[in-house]
Amino acid sequence: MKRQLLDEAPFARLTVPFAAGIALQEFLPAMFIGVPLVIGLFFAIRHIGSLHRIDTRFRDRSYFAIACYALFLTAGAWTWQVSNRQEIPDISLNNCPYAVARIDETDPDSGQSISCRSTIIARVETDRQLTAADIAVLLRIERDSLDGYPQAGDLLLFRPRIAPIANKQNPEAFDYASLMRHRGYLYTQYLAEGGWRRIDRDESPTLSQRAMQLRDDALARIDSGGFSPAARSILKALLLGYTGEIDEEQREAFSVAGLSHVLAVSGLHLGIVWALAAALLAPLSWLHLRRLRAVVIMALLWAYAFLTGLSPSVVRACVMASVVLAGIVIGRKARPMNSLFVAAFLMLLHDPHTLFQVGFQLSFLSVFSILLFYRPLFEWLPHTGRLSRRIASLLAVSAAAQVGTLPLVIYYFHLLPLTGLLTNLIVVPLLPILLGSGFLWLLLATTGVQSGFLAGCVNRMAEGLDALSRLVDGYAWSSIQGIWIEPAELVLCFILIFGGGAVLLSRQARGVVVLLGTALIFLLADTWGGPAPLRNLWAIYQESGGTTTLNFIDNGRNMLLPLDTLPTRTIEKEAGRFWIKNGVGEYTFVADSTTYGHLAIALPYMVFGDSRFLVLGDDRWKGTTSPRRMSIDYAIVVPGFRGKIDPVRQIFDIRQVILAHNLPYFQRKSLEEECRRLRIACHSIRSDGAFVAPVSPAVRNRKRVSD
Repeated sequence: MKRQLLDEAPFARLTVPFAAGIALQEFLPAMFIGVPLVIGLFFAIRHIGSLHRIDTRFRDRSYFAIACYALFLTAGAWTWQVSNRQEIPDISLNNCPYAVARIDETDPDSGQSISCRSTIIARVETDRQLTAADIAVLLRIERDSLDGYPQAGDLLLFRPRIAPIANKQNPEAFDYASLMRHRGYLYTQYLAEGGWRRIDRDESPTLSQRAMQLRDDALARIDSGGFSPAARSILKALLLGYTGEIDEEQREAFSVAGLSHVLAVSGLHLGIVWALAAALLAPLSWLHLRRLRAVVIMALLWAYAFLTGLSPSVVRACVMASVVLAGIVIGRKARPMNSLFVAAFLMLLHDPHTLFQVGFQLSFLSVFSILLFYRPLFEWLPHTGRLSRRIASLLAVSAAAQVGTLPLVIYYFHLLPLTGLLTNLIVVPLLPILLGSGFLWLLLATTGVQSGFLAGCVNRMAEGLDALSRLVDGYAWSSIQGIWIEPAELVLCFILIFGGGAVLLSRQARGVVVLLGTALIFLLADTWGGPAPLRNLWAIYQESGGTTTLNFIDNGRNMLLPLDTLPTRTIEKEAGRFWIKNGVGEYTFVADSTTYGHLAIALPYMVFGDSRFLVLGDDRWKGTTSPRRMSIDYAIVVPGFRGKIDPVRQIFDIRQVILAHNLPYFQRKSLEEECRRLRIACHSIRSDGAFVAPVSPAVRNRKRVSD
């Protein structure tokens, strides 16, 4: 298997160590690049020295391989270091009165604000002189602006107050900062209404901006095409790769049905475009003009990539396809597996951050798995007749792609779709019809021809696709959700999948022993080294929208108590990954007067396990009388509290104060200073992050809570 893979993909010898160098430099930033460089040079010199004699040349033939691996490892690490986006230690830009930013791309469907990927091109000094700058920044502009929505190419004037993009400090929170860093953005700023002004427009847009303008024009035509809302959002994603109008319910339904790849324009869509173009250009092949046909197909593929706004996933697929087509043009048969590694190497060389993008990982693994497993799976399935061969081919392609990407799908989305093979067997054969009809309608609409019949057919097909995904999503057995795997377990999954495939294809008993031994080592390390899930704890998270919710987990039962607002689902986004990791099920909202398990609530007092709580959100605590100071483990201050901590301390013996993240700035600072003066431990959710505390299941006398 190893020899066959290296024979089919010799470029893998360069791509794998190059990617490994990038990964090591990302996860081990203190790695000394000179170490693999010295190793590579040492073995390169040894290899050169062994060339003068035939016996040493054969005996020391491995020196050349070691030198290549070490040097390409160094090249990957060096490329990453050169292209890495480093934060500016001193953001002197914030000291100037104004700055000028060019809008590169807008996302109008990003909640209460418009997310604009921008570049600060100049700073305005106090003497109104312009100083050139080049800082990528993510501007979030308030929606109800009187100056209208910004467009790509607009130049905006604003007061700079940029700040590094930071993650919410919640346990197991999504690493949004790393995601944006890999996309080239380290800083962000929110611009409220009246905080910016459009001063000009860049009349020399870049190629990417021209592509985005073309995509926006196509999106506008779909908006005016008379499609239903569900069909309109699906068509925008299916044809142009724009998923901004796909709501959470639709997105989840497609994921559960195993059809999420349909909404993300990638290699599947490009393959369909390739097949449609090849069918239309078949006469060129009959005239023995195969090279011209390959050039035209390549041009059409890149035109489609341009129509999608040069989406990274489509560009990746175009590079891979271009390598294959280039082989036809120069008269050499390209090996698909080698073309895959060539494309990956070129993309990583251009932008090493591509390695850490989920789209690149999924697309590379899906194509790699198809090339690796398609033929064995197809031969294993029965295919005696013409129809059975087509069905077997579809099943083999779908199964191969899903097997290779399944660990990543579970790792990133915590979901295992069980009906993916069946739904893909239905959808994939019909997808070329929908794509071809959609492109034909879009072409006619661009030329001014309106076809109501064609639009109706496209609308019904898109609605049918949406209905199928929702139908599958409605069955509880269609997927297994809430799966959590650690990085080590992800590595083990890939070892079992690709190692097992190699053992089955090579049929070597030694491979079985090595595979089982490796799996055993991983399982033992995971069993002994992994922390046990938390079953009894309470937490306050950093939430969006200015809310404060207490989360009590009592032996797996998940209870939420909103302190300053009506029950909302925003906390699900902030705590969902933490719940999945600890095996916590569905949450329930509890009232401010509840007794269940180890939890007793009679606001402003609470008891959970052996911990006592006091909620300071009003003046209800002032009516409390006691012959001695009552012991309170946690005093939680939420909006509505107008006093100081010292008067409360005269009645309660407080061990720690917790300040909700939505307290006004000056009140929070004042309470922090007072706690410091009174020598009381203070935890501010806004500055210190979420507060998570395991508790003992021991329960005190709850009668004292209601006193």
